[in-house]
Amino acid sequence: MKPFRSVLTALTLVSVLLISCGRERVVPASGPVAKGSLRDFSGTEISLIANKHPWVDLIRSRVHEFSETTGISVRITEYPEDQFRTKRTVELLSGLPRFDLYMIMPGNSLDAYLDAGWIEALDPCMEDSSLAWPDYDMGDIFPTALDVGVRGGRHYTLPVMLETSLLAYNKEILASFGISPPRSMEQLENAARRVWEGSGGRVYGITMRGKRGAATSQWIDFARSFGGNWLDDEGNAAIHSPEALRSLRFYADLLKRYGPASAPSNGWYESTSIFMQGRAAMVYDASVFKSNYENPQMSDVAGKVGYLPIPEGPAGSVPHVSSWGLAIYPGSEKKDACWLFMQWATSRDYALEGLLAGIPSARQSVWKHPRFLAAESSTEWAQSSLDSYHRASTHWNPPVINVERGREIAGNLIVLAILGGDIPAAAQEASRQLDRLIRMEKSSPE
Repeated sequence: MKPFRSVLTALTLVSVLLISCGRERVVPASGPVAKGSLRDFSGTEISLIANKHPWVDLIRSRVHEFSETTGISVRITEYPEDQFRTKRTVELLSGLPRFDLYMIMPGNSLDAYLDAGWIEALDPCMEDSSLAWPDYDMGDIFPTALDVGVRGGRHYTLPVMLETSLLAYNKEILASFGISPPRSMEQLENAARRVWEGSGGRVYGITMRGKRGAATSQWIDFARSFGGNWLDDEGNAAIHSPEALRSLRFYADLLKRYGPASAPSNGWYESTSIFMQGRAAMVYDASVFKSNYENPQMSDVAGKVGYLPIPEGPAGSVPHVSSWGLAIYPGSEKKDACWLFMQWATSRDYALEGLLAGIPSARQSVWKHPRFLAAESSTEWAQSSLDSYHRASTHWNPPVINVERGREIAGNLIVLAILGGDIPAAAQEASRQLDRLIRMEKSSPE
């Protein structure tokens, strides 16, 4: 927490100015800090810029409850994701953004925003008991959900949701070929092959992302499950290691032999659409798409889908977690009001409402709530999500500031592998390019 400063009063009364998130409050030098009131900032207006997302729809519909409780008004501006990222960056680059807090996917942007000085550490707020939302319970949040937003031991985001990737499978298709749901990589390859061959190529064994940078977030789970990673123990790029190469060949062969010919240009939308049309027996992608798979207005496979964590490879089953979170702009003069809103918006009540609406929650308790257990039709989805949360890696992107460039390097390699290129040579070159990027970023002046 920021240090206390002593000030003298005219009557030799000594007080301490406690510097919290964004204001100074005079409290007695002796005795504990008084618990603050939720209406300390009544009349304040804060502005949130957000990605167009189901969670934003939920919060927008209930934000009047926060305003009635605190007297703080909240202006929410949202944009489709690509436009949102551009708008957020342009405003931050201007030095005069018209928002106090913003949504962020830490795995994509946190390192770059921290490097640019665009994000506020939340630890002073978290440690100030006078700013605590009633019954908030930070310990109820999955440790992996918090860790996604931690750098250098400091917290920069509060998670609004937490997702992983799961293997979704069409129960009817697998059953028609006498195939059990695959729990190992060997079983996964066997299941994909049997469906493809048994259907005469009319049904794909599996569909996954193959489109350059979009594919990297899914392939990295395979890489880690085979024992590979972005970097080796010395911090050098390792996407050319034997383990990474084995995972790359496996991922590429699944798509090349048993997947759609369009795989090299398929992102999440194309891949999940193929699965929802009943044209593929399996898909590996984000857990949040369960709400699409099970929606009969969108999907031909609703009610027919099973879910598993990523199958075990030589190094086990090693998924990732990713999260959208909330962060505060350092230049805001309303940080305390922002912190109250962030806690309210990520509290148990709204985490439960979000989970009931299909938004995977970052809070542990709501997954056990009677309302969710009574409403959830797929115990497999819930259990597989929870299993993944507890053992997942929190860093799914290349560990560089310029994440887009890092994903481009790895994504080009994935496409080449699917198309049948010289994988070892291309992987060596990709590692060299990633190493150059890492060295360049380390040598850049602060």
